[in-house]
Amino acid sequence: MKALRSIASVVVSYLVVFCIVLLSDPVLERFFPAQYVRGRVPPAFLLWISAAVFALSSILGGWLCVRIAPAKPGPHLLALFVLGEAIGVVFTILNPGHYPLWNSLVWLAVWPVCLWIGGRRRKTAASRPQMAVSP
Repeated sequence: MKALRSIASVVVSYLVVFCIVLLSDPVLERFFPAQYVRGRVPPAFLLWISAAVFALSSILGGWLCVRIAPAKPGPHLLALFVLGEAIGVVFTILNPGHYPLWNSLVWLAVWPVCLWIGGRRRKTAASRPQMAVSP
């Protein structure tokens, strides 16, 4: 059961980040309909907004990964990092010209930092002393 939970902590966390990013594009398209033209790269400000959504969802993904992990959250967070970086590098190599290279490099740089921040949020919350409530 622990092995299944270990795998789930990484896979579910990655899927949550992926779905949030995937669902953010139609939302941004609704807010900026004239900026999304088929066959054209969106303007830089929308790519930065998308990167910010990715950063926030990566923090959530890091937190979720260590939250679900049955024990030793560090290796689970590392596995999530490796999975995301590998997919990001493959995407960057297989899709040249669809988006500017700087955009992919920003996402590749943001991923580990935000995962670490999300993982730290769980660690600091768990290490805080609990206050006793008196009747």
